[in-house]
Amino acid sequence: MKYFAIALLSVPLLLAAALYGILQVFGQDLPTPRSPHEVESSVATRLIDCTGEPLDELFVEDRVPLHFSEVPPAFIEAILAIEDRQFYRHWGLNPLSILRALKQDIIQGRVAQGASTITQQLARNLFLDHQRTLRRKVREAVLALRLERSFSKDEILELYINKIYFGEGAYGLSAAARRFFGVSAQELPLAQCALLAGMPGNPAAFSPRRHPEASRARRNRVLRAMYATGAIDSTVYHQTLAAPLELVGERAHQGKQGAYFTELVRQELMHRYGASGVYHAGLRVETTLDPYLQRVVEEALESHLRSLEARNQYAYLRGGADSLLHAYGLPPEEELPSRLRLQGAAVVLDPASGAVRAMVGGRNFAESAWNRAVQAPRQPASAFKPFIYAEALRQGYRTTDMLLDAPVEFEIIGVPAEDSVWSPGNFSKTYHGPVTLRFALAKSINVPTARLLAAIGIQSTIAMAHRMGVQSPLPEVLSLATGTGEVNLMELTSAYGVFGNQGIRVAPHLIDRVLDRHGHLLDAHEPVSAQVLDAQTCYLLTSILESTMELGTGQTARTVYGLQMPAAGKTGTNDEYTDAWFIGYTPDFAVGVWVGFDYRIPIGGKHTGTGAMAALPIWARIMKAIEERAPYRDFEIPAGITLARTCFDSGELAAPDCPRVIEDAFITGTEPRETCSLHRAQAEPDGGFRDLDRWRTPQDPWAYQSDR
Repeated sequence: MKYFAIALLSVPLLLAAALYGILQVFGQDLPTPRSPHEVESSVATRLIDCTGEPLDELFVEDRVPLHFSEVPPAFIEAILAIEDRQFYRHWGLNPLSILRALKQDIIQGRVAQGASTITQQLARNLFLDHQRTLRRKVREAVLALRLERSFSKDEILELYINKIYFGEGAYGLSAAARRFFGVSAQELPLAQCALLAGMPGNPAAFSPRRHPEASRARRNRVLRAMYATGAIDSTVYHQTLAAPLELVGERAHQGKQGAYFTELVRQELMHRYGASGVYHAGLRVETTLDPYLQRVVEEALESHLRSLEARNQYAYLRGGADSLLHAYGLPPEEELPSRLRLQGAAVVLDPASGAVRAMVGGRNFAESAWNRAVQAPRQPASAFKPFIYAEALRQGYRTTDMLLDAPVEFEIIGVPAEDSVWSPGNFSKTYHGPVTLRFALAKSINVPTARLLAAIGIQSTIAMAHRMGVQSPLPEVLSLATGTGEVNLMELTSAYGVFGNQGIRVAPHLIDRVLDRHGHLLDAHEPVSAQVLDAQTCYLLTSILESTMELGTGQTARTVYGLQMPAAGKTGTNDEYTDAWFIGYTPDFAVGVWVGFDYRIPIGGKHTGTGAMAALPIWARIMKAIEERAPYRDFEIPAGITLARTCFDSGELAAPDCPRVIEDAFITGTEPRETCSLHRAQAEPDGGFRDLDRWRTPQDPWAYQSDR
């Protein structure tokens, strides 16, 4: 009896000592985590749009962690029923399961059956490989005991749910819910919770897309386990067995909006935080993108480009057009680095904050990641003219001052003799004699613009454009009057926005705030503004560009597309119709559109290739959507501006017979004093004192064909 008592006491001690020795031997190089933060997995960086909704994710492992309170109770019941029914009662290991597995291993002579608890599975996924060896199993057990000692049961289960792999690149329940069902984890019904709970055991074999019947059978097995544990009753069990899988389309989860926008955001984040911070740290990045406007821009651009392709039937898009390509200095089609197709770009900005609300850099990011909104410098053509007129107004010109629209030659100093004379021409090949600044810009006439540039100075005009936000270098040549310098769409649109923002320049930005995975603020955008042009000059220029919308090159936005809101804008068309632009703005938005090929080949002719025909329709659809979405306001008239009713043709105070009367704007004290002599003279029997032929050709001046 004495020896039996000694044995009874010593055997447990010996077993405990042996167990302690095993733990020391196999666990000496294993970690002992003390906080959940020490075992956090790689987490996706989430990009959020301006409404607070998910926009995109950047990751190596697609994972967005959930707090335990965010996990659906049905999923917790399902995962416990199928994986570890004793989870809340054991201390990391389940002895009965271990004995059953050991029996099978002995019978088969190898490690054939697992007995892992959820804690053991978490330990394996966090720190170990998946080899079926005795050493790995012992080390797994050691880690499980350490995890149970350091963390609560709920913390362990939360870590497990966020760590497990569900297949198709989805790690954790949140990613799996979006990947397979297109919903958040909180929206998962019982049937989908059961299906997902059954997948981690073998994600490939139980994939609902690739093996739907096996997945359904596995789901039903989970439901039976839930019924057996009392998690669901008989009625719910039988109803759920018949539920369909209801998966989202295989690639629906990959349909990303604003791909060009998000790529720019990614590049900026890489610059700030490096690859580890972007792909592993689980940042929350609050961006400026407006999903409604982004969708409108994408649809408007693609729709109109398709219609242009249908109308023009481009030979160089149908194959066998190598001779045409050669005529434009391009290699044969098969040697081109990307597919040749009509392209476009569009930008929507909030001038007051600099926030980029929408951006499209091309028709298909997967096909071409070249962002034509920021990476493609092109000649802006007549879209550059507003900077010339703004500088003239700043220097004291009035909107009613006269410019001569007549042939002219400019001598160019310091160039070969054959290039020493530049003679600009008008698109219409006709001339109108004296025209007002307003008329010249609204109708986009080249010759008076070149005369004006020569008068005010090329360098001062370039300085004006740079102050407004054009960052690209500009050539000091008179042909700048026809837009020969190269700029990109983003800087041009931003610069136009300054006119609508009363001369205040705010640089464009795409990111408002960045938070870490725990919600701590890392960075917040602080707009830096500068008054780069006085508000009075901006209003004068805006009033001219409003005339462009009413009577000039942008009037189809109103007559065809029905735009009602106050707006100002300008077309641009390059020689041979290789680039088409329309840039315009309201007090709240600046919108720019460019259309063309990646190579300098024609978009079309005068009926399809101009800024008014190729770019303006896209701009008008975007603006119309903005107009219909929210109340709009008029441009604010700054102090120091006086309004007067003038004749559009003569620039003098309107007479009763003037056919086109406008409410013009002037710096106070510079408004005209004389009544229109042009139309008063026209009514006099003797023809009056002024020769009308000196002013206008016989036809209606507004029948004049605009310079694009």
